[in-house]
Amino acid sequence: MQQRNDQLIGQQVQQNMNMNPTIASLSIPDDKPLSPISVVKPQQNIHIYNKEYEGKIEMLKRLTNYFEQDYPNGTFYGQMLNGKKHGQGLMLLQGRVCEGVWQNDRKHGHCKEIFETGERFEGEYQNGKPQGRGVYTRNNESYEGQWVNGFKHGHGVWKMENDFYEGEWKFGKIDGYGVYIQNNNKYTGSFRNNLKHGHGIENFANGDLYNGQFCNGKPEGQGTYIWNNGAEYRGMFKNGVRHGKGVWNKWDPLKEGHYRYEGMFENDKKHGQGVFTWPSGNYYVGAFVNDYRHGYGEMFWKDQYYKGYWERGMQHGDGELCKNGVVKKGKFENNVLTNHRSNSMWESGESNFKLSNNLNQTFSHGLSQRSRYMPAIGRKPKLIIKKGDKTVILDSLIITDIPIENDPDFLTICPEPVQQKKFKPKMNCSQLLKQHFSTLRK
Repeated sequence: MQQRNDQLIGQQVQQNMNMNPTIASLSIPDDKPLSPISVVKPQQNIHIYNKEYEGKIEMLKRLTNYFEQDYPNGTFYGQMLNGKKHGQGLMLLQGRVCEGVWQNDRKHGHCKEIFETGERFEGEYQNGKPQGRGVYTRNNESYEGQWVNGFKHGHGVWKMENDFYEGEWKFGKIDGYGVYIQNNNKYTGSFRNNLKHGHGIENFANGDLYNGQFCNGKPEGQGTYIWNNGAEYRGMFKNGVRHGKGVWNKWDPLKEGHYRYEGMFENDKKHGQGVFTWPSGNYYVGAFVNDYRHGYGEMFWKDQYYKGYWERGMQHGDGELCKNGVVKKGKFENNVLTNHRSNSMWESGESNFKLSNNLNQTFSHGLSQRSRYMPAIGRKPKLIIKKGDKTVILDSLIITDIPIENDPDFLTICPEPVQQKKFKPKMNCSQLLKQHFSTLRK
Protein backbone atom coordinates (compact mmCIF):
# COMPACT_ATOMS: atom_id res chain seq x y z
CA MET A 1 0.00 0.00 0.00
CA GLN A 2 2.84 2.41 0.92
CA GLN A 3 4.58 1.72 -2.42
CA ARG A 4 1.36 2.48 -4.28
CA ASN A 5 0.96 5.79 -2.40
CA ASP A 6 4.50 6.84 -3.33
CA GLN A 7 3.87 6.02 -6.99
CA LEU A 8 0.66 8.09 -7.06
CA ILE A 9 2.39 11.07 -5.42
CA GLY A 10 5.28 10.90 -7.90
CA GLN A 11 2.89 10.82 -10.86
CA GLN A 12 0.93 13.79 -9.54
CA VAL A 13 4.06 15.90 -8.96
CA GLN A 14 5.38 15.06 -12.46
CA GLN A 15 2.07 16.09 -14.05
CA ASN A 16 2.14 19.41 -12.16
CA MET A 17 5.72 20.08 -13.23
CA ASN A 18 4.83 19.41 -16.90
CA MET A 19 1.83 21.74 -16.69
CA ASN A 20 3.73 24.54 -14.86
CA PRO A 21 7.41 24.38 -15.80
CA THR A 22 8.19 27.83 -14.25
CA ILE A 23 7.05 26.95 -10.74
CA ALA A 24 10.04 26.83 -8.38
CA SER A 25 8.56 24.43 -5.84
CA LEU A 26 5.44 22.62 -4.80
CA SER A 27 3.69 22.86 -1.46
CA ILE A 28 3.02 19.40 -0.04
CA PRO A 29 1.24 19.35 3.33
CA ASP A 30 3.23 17.54 5.97
CA ASP A 31 0.83 17.74 8.88
CA LYS A 32 -1.06 14.62 7.83
CA PRO A 33 -0.21 11.49 5.78
CA LEU A 34 -1.06 11.36 2.09
CA SER A 35 -3.63 8.94 0.83
CA PRO A 36 -4.33 7.66 -2.72
CA ILE A 37 -7.01 10.37 -3.12
CA SER A 38 -4.79 13.28 -1.94
CA VAL A 39 -4.54 16.11 -4.47
CA VAL A 40 -1.33 18.20 -4.58
CA LYS A 41 -2.08 21.72 -5.81
CA PRO A 42 0.73 24.05 -6.85
CA GLN A 43 0.80 27.61 -5.49
CA GLN A 44 -0.18 30.18 -8.07
CA ASN A 45 2.36 32.73 -9.13
CA ILE A 46 1.49 36.39 -8.75
CA HIS A 47 2.73 39.46 -10.57
CA ILE A 48 3.47 42.61 -8.58
CA TYR A 49 4.26 45.95 -10.13
CA ASN A 50 4.87 49.19 -8.23
CA LYS A 51 4.95 52.42 -10.18
CA GLU A 52 7.26 53.97 -7.60
CA TYR A 53 9.98 51.63 -8.89
CA GLU A 54 9.28 52.18 -12.55
CA GLY A 55 12.54 54.10 -13.08
CA LYS A 56 14.55 51.42 -11.35
CA ILE A 57 12.97 48.68 -13.45
CA GLU A 58 13.80 50.57 -16.67
CA MET A 59 17.44 50.78 -15.62
CA LEU A 60 17.55 47.05 -14.86
CA LYS A 61 16.12 46.24 -18.29
CA ARG A 62 19.33 47.58 -19.83
CA LEU A 63 21.41 44.89 -18.12
CA THR A 64 22.32 41.62 -19.75
CA ASN A 65 20.46 38.51 -18.65
CA TYR A 66 17.49 40.62 -17.58
CA PHE A 67 14.31 38.69 -16.75
CA GLU A 68 10.99 39.28 -15.08
CA GLN A 69 10.06 36.25 -12.99
CA ASP A 70 6.84 35.77 -11.03
CA TYR A 71 6.77 33.76 -7.83
CA PRO A 72 4.00 32.78 -5.43
CA ASN A 73 4.99 35.65 -3.14
CA GLY A 74 6.04 38.33 -5.62
CA THR A 75 7.92 39.33 -8.77
CA PHE A 76 11.62 39.64 -9.50
CA TYR A 77 13.01 42.18 -11.96
CA GLY A 78 16.67 41.73 -12.78
CA GLN A 79 19.49 39.47 -13.84
CA MET A 80 19.09 35.71 -13.74
CA LEU A 81 21.28 32.74 -14.53
CA ASN A 82 20.02 29.22 -15.11
CA GLY A 83 16.59 30.15 -13.81
CA LYS A 84 17.93 31.65 -10.58
CA LYS A 85 18.29 35.21 -9.41
CA HIS A 86 21.89 36.16 -10.04
CA GLY A 87 23.18 39.72 -10.24
CA GLN A 88 21.45 43.09 -9.87
CA GLY A 89 17.74 42.97 -9.23
CA LEU A 90 14.57 44.22 -7.60
CA MET A 91 12.20 41.92 -5.74
CA LEU A 92 8.68 43.21 -5.15
CA LEU A 93 6.98 41.09 -2.51
CA GLN A 94 3.74 41.31 -0.63
CA GLY A 95 4.55 43.72 2.18
CA ARG A 96 8.25 43.93 1.35
CA VAL A 97 10.68 45.32 -1.22
CA CYS A 98 14.25 44.17 -1.68
CA GLU A 99 16.75 45.84 -3.95
CA GLY A 100 20.33 44.69 -4.40
CA VAL A 101 22.58 41.86 -5.51
CA TRP A 102 21.73 38.15 -5.72
CA GLN A 103 23.86 35.10 -6.14
CA ASN A 104 22.54 31.62 -6.78
CA ASP A 105 18.99 32.73 -5.94
CA ARG A 106 19.97 34.36 -2.60
CA LYS A 107 20.74 37.90 -1.55
CA HIS A 108 24.49 38.18 -1.60
CA GLY A 109 26.22 41.56 -1.49
CA HIS A 110 24.85 45.01 -0.81
CA CYS A 111 21.05 45.09 -0.47
CA LYS A 112 18.29 47.30 0.84
CA GLU A 113 15.04 45.94 2.23
CA ILE A 114 11.90 47.84 3.18
CA PHE A 115 9.03 46.22 5.11
CA GLU A 116 5.45 47.35 5.33
CA THR A 117 5.84 47.51 9.13
CA GLY A 118 8.25 50.41 8.65
CA GLU A 119 11.38 48.36 9.24
CA ARG A 120 14.36 48.97 6.97
CA PHE A 121 17.69 47.31 6.50
CA GLU A 122 20.55 48.33 4.30
CA GLY A 123 23.87 46.58 4.30
CA GLU A 124 25.83 43.54 3.30
CA TYR A 125 24.29 40.09 2.80
CA GLN A 126 25.78 36.67 2.49
CA ASN A 127 23.79 33.58 1.54
CA GLY A 128 20.54 35.43 2.08
CA LYS A 129 21.31 36.84 5.55
CA PRO A 130 22.86 40.11 6.81
CA GLN A 131 26.60 39.62 7.13
CA GLY A 132 29.07 42.44 7.62
CA ARG A 133 28.17 46.06 8.15
CA GLY A 134 24.52 47.10 8.05
CA VAL A 135 21.96 49.64 9.27
CA TYR A 136 18.61 48.58 10.68
CA THR A 137 15.83 51.06 11.52
CA ARG A 138 12.31 50.62 12.88
CA ASN A 139 10.17 53.55 13.95
CA ASN A 140 12.31 55.31 16.61
CA GLU A 141 14.81 52.46 16.93
CA SER A 142 18.03 51.98 14.98
CA TYR A 143 21.14 49.82 14.90
CA GLU A 144 24.27 50.45 12.93
CA GLY A 145 27.13 48.02 13.10
CA GLN A 146 28.33 44.52 12.40
CA TRP A 147 26.15 41.51 11.55
CA VAL A 148 26.88 37.78 11.40
CA ASN A 149 24.45 35.23 9.95
CA GLY A 150 21.54 37.64 10.37
CA PHE A 151 22.37 38.63 13.98
CA LYS A 152 23.86 41.80 15.42
CA HIS A 153 27.35 40.59 16.17
CA GLY A 154 30.50 42.59 16.79
CA HIS A 155 30.70 46.32 17.39
CA GLY A 156 27.52 48.32 16.94
CA VAL A 157 25.52 51.38 17.96
CA TRP A 158 21.88 51.00 19.04
CA LYS A 159 19.49 53.89 19.69
CA MET A 160 15.88 54.13 20.81
CA GLU A 161 14.30 57.35 22.12
CA ASN A 162 16.20 58.07 25.36
CA ASP A 163 18.26 54.87 25.23
CA PHE A 164 21.69 54.54 23.67
CA TYR A 165 24.21 51.72 23.53
CA GLU A 166 27.57 51.47 21.84
CA GLY A 167 29.71 48.41 22.24
CA GLU A 168 29.98 44.70 21.63
CA TRP A 169 27.21 42.32 20.55
CA LYS A 170 27.02 38.53 20.31
CA PHE A 171 24.35 36.83 18.22
CA GLY A 172 21.77 39.57 18.66
CA LYS A 173 22.43 40.39 22.31
CA ILE A 174 24.55 42.97 24.10
CA ASP A 175 27.59 41.06 25.28
CA GLY A 176 31.07 42.35 26.06
CA TYR A 177 32.33 45.85 26.78
CA GLY A 178 30.11 48.81 26.07
CA VAL A 179 28.50 52.10 27.09
CA TYR A 180 24.79 52.25 27.87
CA ILE A 181 22.89 55.50 28.48
CA GLN A 182 19.26 55.62 29.61
CA ASN A 183 17.51 58.80 30.76
CA ASN A 184 20.89 60.41 31.52
CA ASN A 185 22.03 57.41 33.58
CA LYS A 186 25.30 56.15 32.13
CA TYR A 187 26.90 52.74 32.54
CA THR A 188 30.36 51.89 31.24
CA GLY A 189 31.61 48.36 31.59
CA SER A 190 30.96 44.70 30.85
CA PHE A 191 27.72 43.06 29.70
CA ARG A 192 26.52 39.51 29.31
CA ASN A 193 23.26 38.39 27.74
CA ASN A 194 21.87 41.97 27.60
CA LEU A 195 22.65 42.57 31.30
CA LYS A 196 25.39 44.40 33.17
CA HIS A 197 27.79 41.70 34.23
CA GLY A 198 31.37 42.02 35.43
CA HIS A 199 33.13 45.23 36.35
CA GLY A 200 31.42 48.50 35.53
CA ILE A 201 30.95 52.15 36.48
CA GLU A 202 27.45 53.62 36.65
CA ASN A 203 26.85 57.36 36.84
CA PHE A 204 23.27 58.22 37.82
CA ALA A 205 21.33 61.28 36.71
CA ASN A 206 20.95 62.44 40.32
CA GLY A 207 24.72 62.52 40.85
CA ASP A 208 25.19 59.15 42.56
CA LEU A 209 27.97 56.83 41.37
CA TYR A 210 28.67 53.12 41.63
CA ASN A 211 32.00 51.52 40.76
CA GLY A 212 32.34 47.79 41.17
CA GLN A 213 31.15 44.33 40.23
CA PHE A 214 27.80 43.45 38.63
CA CYS A 215 25.99 40.15 38.27
CA ASN A 216 22.92 39.70 36.05
CA GLY A 217 22.24 43.44 35.92
CA LYS A 218 22.72 44.26 39.63
CA PRO A 219 25.68 45.24 41.82
CA GLU A 220 27.14 42.12 43.40
CA GLY A 221 30.55 41.53 44.93
CA GLN A 222 33.07 44.22 45.84
CA GLY A 223 32.05 47.76 45.02
CA THR A 224 31.93 51.44 45.98
CA TYR A 225 28.77 53.54 46.03
CA ILE A 226 28.98 57.34 46.42
CA TRP A 227 25.82 59.37 47.05
CA ASN A 228 25.32 62.92 45.80
CA ASN A 229 25.30 64.16 49.41
CA GLY A 230 28.87 62.95 49.95
CA ALA A 231 28.07 59.70 51.75
CA GLU A 232 30.15 56.73 50.66
CA TYR A 233 30.04 52.96 51.04
CA ARG A 234 32.89 50.58 50.26
CA GLY A 235 32.30 46.89 50.65
CA MET A 236 30.25 43.93 49.54
CA PHE A 237 27.00 43.92 47.57
CA LYS A 238 24.49 41.20 46.83
CA ASN A 239 21.48 41.35 44.52
CA GLY A 240 21.86 45.12 44.15
CA VAL A 241 22.11 46.09 47.85
CA ARG A 242 24.77 46.31 50.56
CA HIS A 243 25.30 42.84 51.96
CA GLY A 244 28.35 41.57 53.82
CA LYS A 245 31.27 43.46 55.28
CA GLY A 246 31.61 47.13 54.44
CA VAL A 247 32.43 50.67 55.53
CA TRP A 248 29.97 53.57 55.29
CA ASN A 249 30.83 57.17 56.12
CA LYS A 250 29.37 60.63 55.65
CA TRP A 251 30.85 64.05 56.32
CA ASP A 252 28.76 66.49 58.36
CA PRO A 253 29.87 70.07 57.57
CA LEU A 254 27.96 71.55 60.52
CA LYS A 255 29.58 69.24 63.06
CA GLU A 256 32.84 69.11 61.10
CA GLY A 257 33.16 65.38 61.44
CA HIS A 258 32.25 62.05 59.95
CA TYR A 259 29.49 59.62 60.67
CA ARG A 260 31.09 56.23 60.13
CA TYR A 261 30.04 52.60 60.32
CA GLU A 262 32.31 49.63 59.79
CA GLY A 263 30.88 46.17 60.06
CA MET A 264 28.32 43.78 58.63
CA PHE A 265 25.34 44.56 56.39
CA GLU A 266 22.37 42.44 55.42
CA ASN A 267 19.77 43.45 52.79
CA ASP A 268 21.07 47.05 52.76
CA LYS A 269 20.89 47.45 56.57
CA LYS A 270 23.43 47.33 59.38
CA HIS A 271 23.10 43.79 60.67
CA GLY A 272 25.65 41.88 62.72
CA GLN A 273 28.76 43.10 64.50
CA GLY A 274 29.95 46.61 63.78
CA VAL A 275 31.35 49.93 65.02
CA PHE A 276 29.43 53.19 64.57
CA THR A 277 31.17 56.52 65.21
CA TRP A 278 29.59 59.98 65.51
CA PRO A 279 31.25 63.30 64.54
CA SER A 280 31.55 64.11 68.26
CA GLY A 281 33.83 61.11 68.75
CA ASN A 282 31.19 59.04 70.55
CA TYR A 283 31.13 55.47 69.30
CA TYR A 284 29.27 52.19 69.67
CA VAL A 285 30.79 48.71 69.40
CA GLY A 286 28.50 45.72 69.26
CA ALA A 287 25.57 44.05 67.58
CA PHE A 288 23.11 45.53 65.07
CA VAL A 289 19.80 44.17 63.79
CA ASN A 290 17.92 45.87 60.93
CA ASP A 291 19.87 49.13 61.35
CA TYR A 292 19.26 49.26 65.13
CA ARG A 293 21.70 48.71 68.01
CA HIS A 294 20.30 45.42 69.18
CA GLY A 295 21.88 42.76 71.39
CA TYR A 296 25.04 43.24 73.41
CA GLY A 297 26.98 46.40 72.74
CA GLU A 298 29.13 49.06 74.34
CA MET A 299 28.51 52.79 73.88
CA PHE A 300 31.17 55.33 74.79
CA TRP A 301 30.71 59.05 75.34
CA LYS A 302 33.37 61.54 76.43
CA ASP A 303 32.40 61.40 80.11
CA GLN A 304 30.50 58.12 80.36
CA TYR A 305 29.94 54.67 78.93
CA TYR A 306 27.29 52.00 78.80
CA LYS A 307 28.03 48.30 78.51
CA GLY A 308 25.12 45.96 78.17
CA TYR A 309 22.14 44.95 76.12
CA TRP A 310 20.13 46.97 73.60
CA GLU A 311 16.77 46.60 71.95
CA ARG A 312 15.88 48.52 68.78
CA GLY A 313 18.41 51.24 69.51
CA MET A 314 17.71 51.68 73.23
CA GLN A 315 19.42 50.41 76.38
CA HIS A 316 17.30 47.47 77.40
CA GLY A 317 18.29 44.56 79.63
CA ASP A 318 21.28 43.96 81.89
CA GLY A 319 23.79 46.75 81.67
CA GLU A 320 26.42 48.88 83.33
CA LEU A 321 26.41 52.66 83.15
CA CYS A 322 29.38 54.75 84.24
CA LYS A 323 29.16 58.53 84.44
CA ASN A 324 31.74 60.81 86.00
CA GLY A 325 33.39 57.81 87.64
CA VAL A 326 30.18 56.49 89.19
CA VAL A 327 29.23 52.99 88.02
CA LYS A 328 25.67 51.73 88.16
CA LYS A 329 24.60 48.24 87.23
CA GLY A 330 21.16 46.77 86.81
CA LYS A 331 18.21 46.37 84.50
CA PHE A 332 17.56 49.00 81.86
CA GLU A 333 14.32 49.66 80.01
CA ASN A 334 14.16 52.15 77.15
CA ASN A 335 17.38 53.90 78.26
CA VAL A 336 16.25 54.10 81.92
CA LEU A 337 17.87 52.20 84.80
CA THR A 338 14.92 50.56 86.56
CA ASN A 339 16.63 48.05 88.86
CA HIS A 340 19.87 49.30 90.40
CA ARG A 341 22.36 46.83 91.85
CA SER A 342 25.25 48.25 93.92
CA ASN A 343 28.07 45.75 94.23
CA SER A 344 30.74 47.91 95.85
CA MET A 345 31.47 51.20 97.47
CA TRP A 346 32.86 52.48 94.19
CA GLU A 347 29.47 51.93 92.53
CA SER A 348 27.47 53.48 95.37
CA GLY A 349 29.49 56.69 95.33
CA GLU A 350 30.34 56.33 99.06
CA SER A 351 33.87 55.13 98.52
CA ASN A 352 36.50 56.31 100.94
CA PHE A 353 39.16 55.48 98.36
CA LYS A 354 40.99 58.45 96.83
CA LEU A 355 43.36 58.32 93.91
CA SER A 356 46.49 59.96 95.28
CA ASN A 357 50.12 59.21 94.68
CA ASN A 358 51.13 60.67 98.07
CA LEU A 359 49.26 58.20 100.28
CA ASN A 360 51.35 55.73 102.23
CA GLN A 361 49.21 52.67 101.55
CA THR A 362 48.85 51.37 97.97
CA PHE A 363 47.78 48.11 96.38
CA SER A 364 50.22 47.38 93.58
CA HIS A 365 49.87 43.67 93.11
CA GLY A 366 51.30 42.54 89.80
CA LEU A 367 52.16 38.91 89.19
CA SER A 368 55.34 39.01 91.26
CA GLN A 369 53.67 40.65 94.26
CA ARG A 370 50.71 38.31 94.08
CA SER A 371 52.86 35.18 94.04
CA ARG A 372 55.08 36.54 96.82
CA TYR A 373 52.27 37.00 99.31
CA MET A 374 50.09 34.00 98.59
CA PRO A 375 49.24 31.95 101.72
CA ALA A 376 51.13 28.72 102.17
CA ILE A 377 47.85 26.78 102.37
CA GLY A 378 47.28 27.59 98.68
CA ARG A 379 44.08 29.61 99.15
CA LYS A 380 43.78 33.02 97.55
CA PRO A 381 43.32 35.67 100.23
CA LYS A 382 40.25 37.86 100.27
CA LEU A 383 40.24 41.55 100.86
CA ILE A 384 37.28 42.48 103.05
CA ILE A 385 36.59 46.20 103.30
CA LYS A 386 34.03 47.72 105.64
CA LYS A 387 32.61 51.20 105.57
CA GLY A 388 29.79 51.75 107.99
CA ASP A 389 27.22 49.03 107.36
CA LYS A 390 28.64 48.12 103.92
CA THR A 391 31.00 45.22 103.31
CA VAL A 392 32.98 44.56 100.11
CA ILE A 393 34.74 41.22 99.51
CA LEU A 394 37.30 40.95 96.71
CA ASP A 395 38.15 37.38 95.73
CA SER A 396 41.81 38.09 95.05
CA LEU A 397 44.30 40.90 95.42
CA ILE A 398 44.63 41.83 91.77
CA ILE A 399 43.74 45.50 91.95
CA THR A 400 46.44 47.65 90.45
CA ASP A 401 47.47 51.06 91.75
CA ILE A 402 44.42 51.91 93.86
CA PRO A 403 45.59 53.83 96.98
CA ILE A 404 43.89 53.22 100.32
CA GLU A 405 43.55 56.06 102.78
CA ASN A 406 44.16 55.22 106.48
CA ASP A 407 40.88 54.56 108.15
CA PRO A 408 40.66 52.57 111.45
CA ASP A 409 37.06 51.63 110.73
CA PHE A 410 37.23 49.51 107.60
CA LEU A 411 40.42 47.55 106.97
CA THR A 412 40.20 43.81 107.63
CA ILE A 413 42.17 41.10 105.83
CA CYS A 414 41.93 37.34 106.18
CA PRO A 415 42.33 34.23 104.06
CA GLU A 416 39.26 32.10 103.57
CA PRO A 417 37.98 30.47 105.79
CA VAL A 418 39.88 31.99 108.75
CA GLN A 419 37.72 34.20 110.95
CA GLN A 420 38.02 37.92 110.29
CA LYS A 421 40.37 39.86 112.55
CA LYS A 422 40.61 43.56 113.18
CA PHE A 423 43.98 45.21 112.70
CA LYS A 424 45.48 48.46 113.58
CA PRO A 425 45.51 51.17 110.94
CA LYS A 426 48.49 52.89 109.33
CA MET A 427 49.96 49.67 108.03
CA ASN A 428 50.40 48.96 104.37
CA CYS A 429 49.28 45.74 102.77
CA SER A 430 52.69 44.18 102.80
CA GLN A 431 53.09 44.77 106.50
CA LEU A 432 49.60 43.45 107.24
CA LEU A 433 50.13 40.27 105.28
CA LYS A 434 53.52 39.58 106.84
CA GLN A 435 52.17 40.14 110.34
CA HIS A 436 49.05 38.01 110.12
CA PHE A 437 50.03 35.09 107.82
CA SER A 438 52.53 33.00 109.71
CA THR A 439 53.67 31.05 106.65
CA LEU A 440 54.19 32.94 103.43
CA ARG A 441 56.09 31.93 100.36
CA LYS A 442 58.94 34.30 99.67
